[in-house]
Amino acid sequence: MLYYPVLLDIKDKLVVVIGGGEVALRKVADLCRAGARVRVIAPRVHEGIASRAADGAVSINTREYAEGDLEGAALVFSCTNDALVNARVYREAHERGIFINAVDDPPHCSFIVPSFTQRGDFLLAVSTSGASPAMAARLRRMIEKAVPENVEVILEALREARRIIQGDASFKKLSADERGDIMKRIVNDDALLDELAAAFREHTLSHYLRIRAGLPPVS
Repeated sequence: MLYYPVLLDIKDKLVVVIGGGEVALRKVADLCRAGARVRVIAPRVHEGIASRAADGAVSINTREYAEGDLEGAALVFSCTNDALVNARVYREAHERGIFINAVDDPPHCSFIVPSFTQRGDFLLAVSTSGASPAMAARLRRMIEKAVPENVEVILEALREARRIIQGDASFKKLSADERGDIMKRIVNDDALLDELAAAFREHTLSHYLRIRAGLPPVS
């Protein structure tokens, strides 16, 4: 099956998780990091979920799933090992037009979750379209080895560099292609990326970019 890859902004959105075991715990942790409002529905919940509820990050309904529980949800995760429950949750989600992921139950999924890792703004996601989650995880680990250790700082520096190049009056004297070439040269050269990150840490990024662009330094 072919899927369309997308990154979702779920900050302050309601996400319902059916089930309270270790799989649900991992989903809840990821959803909380993304800023979602998480509601867990399960007769029993993992102590890790209970601790998040005590902190106010998660709400818990300690009971079995019932029709109507998905009202107002932006996304649904069914983390049970009960195909009948998954089917009921899927049916309600489908009727309400809500995307649902039933863990290890592809017939009751309208989306799947890739193997991913996140460090600051850096997010690496790999999927085999459900063919082999284990292989997706292996490929992700292989690719991750090529990622710079300081990728978080590099991305912060690149974000600020773009802001400077797009907003500083001095850089507006350059053509759009020339401004774009500055960034392309930097991101395609490991040494320049390290210089950029160092300039960012030392609060001399604007000066560094002017040098790279061939502009006179600010007196």
